[in-house]
Amino acid sequence: MEVRVPRTALLGEDGAGLDLALSAVLPWFLLLNASASVGLAQAVTAETAEHLTRTRLRHLDRSLAQQPESRAILARMRIETDRTAALVQSALTALEEGREDAQLLVLEVKAAADGSAAEVADLAMTACGGAAFRRELGIERRFRDSRAARVMAPTTPALLDFVGRALCGLPLLDGGPA
Repeated sequence: MEVRVPRTALLGEDGAGLDLALSAVLPWFLLLNASASVGLAQAVTAETAEHLTRTRLRHLDRSLAQQPESRAILARMRIETDRTAALVQSALTALEEGREDAQLLVLEVKAAADGSAAEVADLAMTACGGAAFRRELGIERRFRDSRAARVMAPTTPALLDFVGRALCGLPLLDGGPA
């Protein structure tokens, strides 16, 4: 079956596919990926709080939540999660409003969220100790999942290069005018 698509239905000019992908598809992919990382950080923070609250140190007759060190780690987890959620919201708002800083924020958001999710998962492992490796707690799975976004294209190193290029006024990809 032959299908004809009228020229008026083109999404962009011939040869402009990469530009279209970078401007129309990539921003939403990066924002959705960053949002997933925030969700992961929120979940692992909640799981850690629950573990600290219900787990008791028998020799001290206290819960882990009653230990200042455990609470400080949990606080750092929440602060990092909230900070990253705010960056995602800022990038989304900039994109929706067509602000000048939208492209830079969109490039930043996945790299920041990937690193943040991994940091929060690391902190959860520290706060929960050996129990964090038990499957029923869910933290070990989120720890592994938090690393996946870093290697998903565009990788964190690639995004950091894009952000650096943008800050230096260079084209995002080689081959453009300097």
